[in-house]
Parts: sequence; C-alpha cells; structure tokens
Amino acid sequence: KSHEELMATKKQELETLQATLESQEMDEATKNKALADSQALLDDTKTKLEADEKLFEDVKAGCKLKAEEWSQRTQLRTMELQGVAEAIKILTSEDARDTFQKSVTTLVQVSSRSSVSTELLSRSAKLAGLARKYHNI
Repeated sequence: KSHEELMATKKQELETLQATLESQEMDEATKNKALADSQALLDDTKTKLEADEKLFEDVKAGCKLKAEEWSQRTQLRTMELQGVAEAIKILTSEDARDTFQKSVTTLVQVSSRSSVSTELLSRSAKLAGLARKYHNI
C-alpha cells in the first residue's frame, strides 16, 4: 500500500511539475513575443528618429538661408529708403528750387516737326475704322 501511495504522490507531483513547466513555457513565449514586439518598435522608432533628424537639419539649413536672404533684403530696403530720403532732401532744397525756376524759362519748346506723313495717318485711321466695324479691336 505504501508503494501505491508513493506512486500516487509521485504521479501527482509529476502532473504538478508538468503544469508548472507548461505555465513557465507559456510565460517564456509571451515574454519572447513582447521582446520581439519591443525590438520592432525600437527599430521603427530609430528609423523615424533618423528621418526626423534629417528633416530638422534640412529645415534648419533652409531657415538659415531664408534668414540671410531676409537680412540682405532688409539691408537693401533700408539703403533704398535712405537713398529716397536723400533724393527728396536734394530735390526740395533751396538750390534745387532755384535751378528748377531757372530751367522752366530756358526749356520752352518753340516748335515741333512731324515726320509722320499724312497718307500714313489716313491709312492707319481707315484700318482702325475697319477693325471697329468688324469688332476686331
């Protein structure tokens, strides 16, 4: 009888150990899957990080270029405004006013000559009239 009890106890221990082994194997498989998923996520994250860093460098270089261009434009604009202000100052000065008053009396058109022939003018007028008549203007 003690042999049967020993065998029953050993059989029960064997079943318990097998259940524990299955449980541990299942835990190991779950952990291996989680590790593989984490590794894949890490690889994806590294790839995205590299792409984002490259994009950041490109944008940073573009911003630097645009900042330099803006600086040059602002500088040129400032110089243009200074030039316009200087020109206005020169044109509104007393010396300029005196020069303009003198030039008004000296630059008077006395006569004009037309080098366009009257025949050419009449032909042009006829063509314009035809164009208006046929709505081709």
